[in-house]
Amino acid sequence: MLSLRYAAPAPELREFISTYYLFRADLSDIADSTRADLPQIRFMLSGSGHYTFGDGSKAKCPEAMVTGPTTSATRITAKGPLVVFGIGLLPAGWNAIIGGSAAEMTDLVEDARAVLGTFAEDMLDILRHSQSFDNMIGIADLSMRSLVQQPRDRPLEWFIHATNEWLMGDISPNVDTLIAETGLSGRQVERLTNRIYGAPPKLLARKYRALRIASSLSDEGVDWQDLMGDAFYDQSHFIREFKRFTGQTPRQFQLVPTPLTRLMTARRRISGLVSPLTLKT
Repeated sequence: MLSLRYAAPAPELREFISTYYLFRADLSDIADSTRADLPQIRFMLSGSGHYTFGDGSKAKCPEAMVTGPTTSATRITAKGPLVVFGIGLLPAGWNAIIGGSAAEMTDLVEDARAVLGTFAEDMLDILRHSQSFDNMIGIADLSMRSLVQQPRDRPLEWFIHATNEWLMGDISPNVDTLIAETGLSGRQVERLTNRIYGAPPKLLARKYRALRIASSLSDEGVDWQDLMGDAFYDQSHFIREFKRFTGQTPRQFQLVPTPLTRLMTARRRISGLVSPLTLKT
């Protein structure tokens, strides 16, 4: 049996945190894939696992981990029973909580204790003794507030806002538009998107284009061929891009979605409480 529950963070944290979630798999062996995603803080409350990233590199999952932003679908294998509590980090959350360059963590996983110190060890222990998802949410809210309030370099909120709006605007965002809206040079924009989002703007635009289309394909009665528009050279280009970022072809995604893909649609139940960067992808 697999289950995935989502919850929104406290209102004052929604600028930083996309969602909290609790994944359970009462199976001895788990194998699935997950789409390209935001950075995450995850706690393995039981079980063990490995990631295989899009470039073929493999990594064992620490009990408390920080995964950087991913630029392609990631393969997951695990030994269960598996229980994972996760915290999705929006770009502002990465900047405020983790700091440093997201590009240096792209398609990588690190032990959260090396990144966040004893905080990660303490939170892992507290979560393991929690009796309910609601209790875990309260613990996460309290913990994230304390991390956000610690002094960090946070003068880039204007750039994050502009970039989020750009990614959620046109289905195929034009880099020149972001340059014009920010008043920065192309080199400055690339330096900042690498630092905060973990990728240059052209790759970011491709990633979020594919994820937004995938979100639309989750609706019944939508024909994937109707979503191509003029954002792709041809059908084969569309299929390649979609598969890179979701792990499946559009047809597979609609007809035989992976278990995790099916479960992730539950995020829509908290649609009024999360960032558009989460809701539309």
